[in-house]
Amino acid sequence: MNRFVDTVRTLAFLLSLAGGVILVFSMLAVLADVATRTLFGMTGGAIDLTFRGSYEIVRYGLLLSMIYALPFALKDGQVIVDLFTDKLSEANKQRLAGLYVFFFGVFGFVLSKGLWESIQRVQMTGETSQDFGIPMAYFYGAALVGAVMLGVRGMTVTWEYFTGRGNTPHGPEENRL
Repeated sequence: MNRFVDTVRTLAFLLSLAGGVILVFSMLAVLADVATRTLFGMTGGAIDLTFRGSYEIVRYGLLLSMIYALPFALKDGQVIVDLFTDKLSEANKQRLAGLYVFFFGVFGFVLSKGLWESIQRVQMTGETSQDFGIPMAYFYGAALVGAVMLGVRGMTVTWEYFTGRGNTPHGPEENRL
């Protein structure tokens, strides 16, 4: 089981790196769009380097960057309010953190089901993105990868908390990458 948990952790880490790269490219697309529109305005339209699709780049880039970052952030991503948990034992704090992460895992699987159904629907209708004409099934499929990983990672982190393998919500296991 530990090998599986380590593999899931590594895959979640790699997915979060991909999400970061996507986020940087989305930001660069926004900067390029603003710069070219400013240049267009300053020259009275003489220089037109503007491009279509920046909205779609940002829209789908944010979708993928967020869904790819969530699985790795599960273990250390929760805010613990000591006011409510101060009097709990460490074991109960771990169980509470495990329950919290479990519901994120369930959310990932529910989201996966919805994305899978969306893929089926858009494949039948042939729906594409507005500016680029890319089939929507590609975007939903890419998001499905992150949602499934969120579900699987949620379950493995829950297992770590409930078996005591995670030591604390901010345990040493995350520092191995």
